[in-house]
Amino acid sequence: MAACNAHCRVLDGIDATREQYVERSKEHARSLINVGRIREAVASMMMDMRKYPNCEVPHEIHAIGIGAAAVGDVVVVRAYIEGFN
Repeated sequence: MAACNAHCRVLDGIDATREQYVERSKEHARSLINVGRIREAVASMMMDMRKYPNCEVPHEIHAIGIGAAAVGDVVVVRAYIEGFN
């Protein structure tokens, strides 16, 4: 989904490729889902994808995650998170 070029920075400040950054963001969001924090998982993914230039996705994509989290649809929230590559 996201289109980030060159390098982004991972959450702890270590330089990483775009793929590493996205995977780290997805892992964090998955961990939040696993403890029942679906809304926080979506918010985390949204914030991570917005942090760096050229990593954002259209608002409509985030609306899918927000809507699914609002109704507690874990299946769609997982699909939203896994859709980032």
